[in-house]
Amino acid sequence: MTPANSPTDAFREDQREFFDKLVTESWGAYDDPLWDRSRRLEIEELFRCVGPRRVLDVGCGCGYHDVLMAERPGVEVVEGIDYSARSVEAADREYAHPRVQRRVGDLFAEPPGGYDLVVSFQVIEHLTDQAGFMEACARQTCPGGWVAVGTPNRLRLDNRVRMALGRERLLIDPMHFRELSAAELGDLAAGAGLEPVSTFAHGLSLNVPRLNRQLITPARGIGLGRRLPALASTLCSVFRVPA
Repeated sequence: MTPANSPTDAFREDQREFFDKLVTESWGAYDDPLWDRSRRLEIEELFRCVGPRRVLDVGCGCGYHDVLMAERPGVEVVEGIDYSARSVEAADREYAHPRVQRRVGDLFAEPPGGYDLVVSFQVIEHLTDQAGFMEACARQTCPGGWVAVGTPNRLRLDNRVRMALGRERLLIDPMHFRELSAAELGDLAAGAGLEPVSTFAHGLSLNVPRLNRQLITPARGIGLGRRLPALASTLCSVFRVPA
């Protein structure tokens, strides 16, 4: 059994090859109507509390979020960086937009920036240096700007049920190094000098292992997670850089 919130034998610190292969051989994993619905929800909720002109999307992946953000009022440019060259190529091919620019890059190697919003979805859980990642996000953000981080919720319903049954919590993906709760994400942000603004969530799942069956359909779970954020599968916290 996988230990609670610990990396598996499949985990690799450098996952560029993994994502290069995923985006070229398994594009269907990205091109999914339910996932699109979740991503639209994330941007809708995010822009309730931010109003940026310049956005940096860290680990932009397939690029879907970039286009959604570029269409928001007041946004002048969205820059997406990803260390998977194939992901950047696919994003530019599938989700091009005149206000979106993408390039291969590593946040840890970037010089300090002046973005109004630095956002990352489903990135921090893959990293061994999560505190350093949060600090790097803060360095890219101008005073008064926002940092938003979306990640799987370590205390999601599935894991809470497992804990109640005396079982170990599980990682959603073997390529995750460490999943986080909202409180743990907040602690990392505080260590980087960031101030909390808001947290929202979506998705709710409950799997019965013996039956190999989900009791909550993915379509229904998206909305349930919004109403029950503490149990949701995915959370996103928004922080602010002190002015």
